[in-house]
Amino acid sequence: MNRNNIPSCAAAVPVFRMLPDSELIKLGEAMEHRHFRKGEVVATAGSVLDRLIVVARGRLNIVHTTPGGREQVVRSLGPGEFLGEMALFYETRLDGDVVAVEDSAACMLPRKAVQEVLQHPPAALKLVEEMAKRLAAAEQLIADLGLRDVGQRLAAELVRLMETATEERSPTTPEGHIPLTVPIPWSRLAAKLGTTPETLSRRLGSLADQGIIRQLSGRKLLILDPIGLKRIADGGS
Repeated sequence: MNRNNIPSCAAAVPVFRMLPDSELIKLGEAMEHRHFRKGEVVATAGSVLDRLIVVARGRLNIVHTTPGGREQVVRSLGPGEFLGEMALFYETRLDGDVVAVEDSAACMLPRKAVQEVLQHPPAALKLVEEMAKRLAAAEQLIADLGLRDVGQRLAAELVRLMETATEERSPTTPEGHIPLTVPIPWSRLAAKLGTTPETLSRRLGSLADQGIIRQLSGRKLLILDPIGLKRIADGGS
């Protein structure tokens, strides 16, 4: 059987890629396809999560809202990413709203169907690996929010992006300067960093004034002083 004919929601998830076609077909038969418009709430905070939600198209954000109305994006999920892995083991309630930030499509995989395929050791091991990565990311977010101010959090995020950047330098780019494109809109980056777009803009301007970065068009930046950026991220001035 051609794997291209297997439902993309199952075949695109890294956890399931090593499964035999027969198991992917079972998942495809068990899943429910859903479509959401931009701004639509997929699931509300406090509701029971009893399935795996796999993003097929678009993007879903998990948003925490404080009593004062301030929103914090704690996770952002794109195609192939999923939510609800903890619900595979015990009854879980969402601690934030799940919101479509653009027109999106998702597949809902019932707990029982996923538990059956996790009897395959490679899939189970991959799930544990994914959960460990998310725990590490959550711990990093908590540390950033608690120990760093907005400028330091921005610098730390740019350092992380810089260290994984794959953009090629143009022939005219000076040695030591690093081109970087921020992969998400500025408004989403602001929410991720626990601040407002206006404050984020001011902090970017401050980094530019210090000669740390140069703002180009759109979300493109040129890191002029990588060492200085790391120093700010670490709490230096």
